[in-house]
Amino acid sequence: MKRFKLRDLYNFIKIILEKLMGLDFSSIISSEEVGLDPRFFYRSSPSGGKYLFDILKRIDITEKDSIIDVGCGKGSAMRTMLKFSFGRVDGMEASEKIAESAVNNFKKLKEGRVKIFACDATDFDKYEECNFFYFYNPFPCQVMLRVIEKIKLASQNLDKEIFIIYNNPICHNVIVNNGFNIISDFPDEWGNKIYLYSNSLTSLRI
Repeated sequence: MKRFKLRDLYNFIKIILEKLMGLDFSSIISSEEVGLDPRFFYRSSPSGGKYLFDILKRIDITEKDSIIDVGCGKGSAMRTMLKFSFGRVDGMEASEKIAESAVNNFKKLKEGRVKIFACDATDFDKYEECNFFYFYNPFPCQVMLRVIEKIKLASQNLDKEIFIIYNNPICHNVIVNNGFNIISDFPDEWGNKIYLYSNSLTSLRI
């Protein structure tokens, strides 16, 4: 119990420090607060940090790679992605209000590689522009199925290995049933695991 109280205190202090810098990566917003149906959209909460960093540093990332955070919230995981050599670091967020917070965060940080899309992941039509995809459990499996099918279709014409990083992988079966292979699993902050998938049986980049 003490551990969780210390974590809550740490998160509270982090939120206050961010606000002093004109940023807001760490505050949590429920789907209901921004008018989204909680049956199809989960809350916006931060992820990334050292757990995502430890995964990305194992992969040979170059400026020819592009990554998108599907359900990016305010952009906390994207902040971690920007520490690597991705040519582009994109985010997609269903809530225009939350997407606006992400845009403001990266404007404040003067990050030029970032683009935020305010749209539903099932309507997004630019999946072919990325070869890395990050999910922090943004929606239930019926939505994930439609999104993964779109990613699979979009990646068929790409001459690149496709990576999916899935934090709290409750829809693991959806991923593997659509032709992606689990490469490895890693810990996350909450004990839920992070799975790394590829469309290659034997990745040459890890």
